[in-house]
Amino acid sequence: MKKKAAFLLSYLCLLSLFCIGAAELLLVDKSERVSESEKRLLQGFPALSAESVLSGRFMGEFETFLSDGFFFREESSDFNARLLGLFALPDDGPETGVVAEDRLWEEPAEEQEPLSDETTDEGMPALADTQAALPTEAPENAVLPPEETSAAQPLRTAEHDGSLWLTTADGGREVLFTYPAASLTNMADILNRFRAELGADGQVFFLNPQVSEVYRNIVKKDRYVGWGSDVADLMQPLADEGVTILDACELLTPYIGQENLYPMADYHWHPISASLTVDALMSLQGFPAVDYGQYRYHLSTMPYNKAVTRETLSGMRYGRDVIEIMEPVTPAHSYFLDHLTNRRDGFFIKFPAGYDAYLGGHFGPWRLIETGFHTGRTALFVGDCFTPPMMTYIAPYYDQIISTDVRRLFYSQKDAGGSIADYMAAYGVDDVYIVYSTNSMVWDNDLQTKLRTYLYE
Repeated sequence: MKKKAAFLLSYLCLLSLFCIGAAELLLVDKSERVSESEKRLLQGFPALSAESVLSGRFMGEFETFLSDGFFFREESSDFNARLLGLFALPDDGPETGVVAEDRLWEEPAEEQEPLSDETTDEGMPALADTQAALPTEAPENAVLPPEETSAAQPLRTAEHDGSLWLTTADGGREVLFTYPAASLTNMADILNRFRAELGADGQVFFLNPQVSEVYRNIVKKDRYVGWGSDVADLMQPLADEGVTILDACELLTPYIGQENLYPMADYHWHPISASLTVDALMSLQGFPAVDYGQYRYHLSTMPYNKAVTRETLSGMRYGRDVIEIMEPVTPAHSYFLDHLTNRRDGFFIKFPAGYDAYLGGHFGPWRLIETGFHTGRTALFVGDCFTPPMMTYIAPYYDQIISTDVRRLFYSQKDAGGSIADYMAAYGVDDVYIVYSTNSMVWDNDLQTKLRTYLYE
């Protein structure tokens, strides 16, 4: 009798799971739509084709569709966030971890062999030649109270809310996200505060790149032909001299359809997008660009082997999710950094690997790169997992690069052993780059508060 009851109970459980799965497939919305709580597009039902099946993209997108489409998803996500908040560790605790979906490697790999001083191809342009030209949706309460604003300038406020949109083939716009004017105002004030910590010629650059889910709307569908944002236009008038807000959409628009800017499965951008962004940043400062094609590359799908030129890669066939891994041309090295000066060995470029080839992945609380170049300049990067490839491509312009990420699971005040301003002073930072992607909620009051707080504490 007990065996029959157990069998019946198991049968009913399996039948219930089958019915729930079938109901999800039949009843949930199969189109892509916006998640207001996560500020991103949820995966629609993937298009079925021989290419998508053979490449594995169909199953990857199908799994994401099931994950994004289950019933009461928004309510479950909200409950989970509230539950985690009950048990969250304080920000100044000893833990320094990584967000699960941001974790790019599981365990530290074996020590990297020293990089050679020699290039691997006599036809490779000498990047050192560039040195001659170098000088030796958020809550409404996100805005700072007037008494806490910078004493150097009265608070200037954004004229209206900002937005990110997709452009339709007929010239129309479909807004994806709206960013309250209060959040734009607060972010501009934070950038001004960073600028105040620099010398007379120091510069601060802010960039909010889009993740691949946004980009895929353009390359996968006939409905959308472009994207745009007015955030930079609204924020720039609020910025002090030496602060520049870049429009990430405008920057990459000329290359849509010309370059493989984003993968189809992962949400990061491809290294070429990081390189093009660095070129734009350097052009703004009057420096010559170190073009993406000047490096040699390995492919993430192949075991470590001899690197090839970009011209050779252009004649090869490989999927949109394959990562092109740059081969460095100087003995650059990366370190994990804490308490201002304590170093542990890390990676600059790691073979063989995927996106985590760049710096071995995204970690906290601090990183230090000694580039092997001699420009007399130091940069600070504050940002998320979109920054590692940017730092490797910007290396020819700086002697040192330090970086951090103020999000809770990446940052520890105890391990940092000093404020961001302390690190800026200790390493003589000349320029600051603040880069948070769409997924990082840079317009949220929590992240903006951390940026302002950790600058001083």
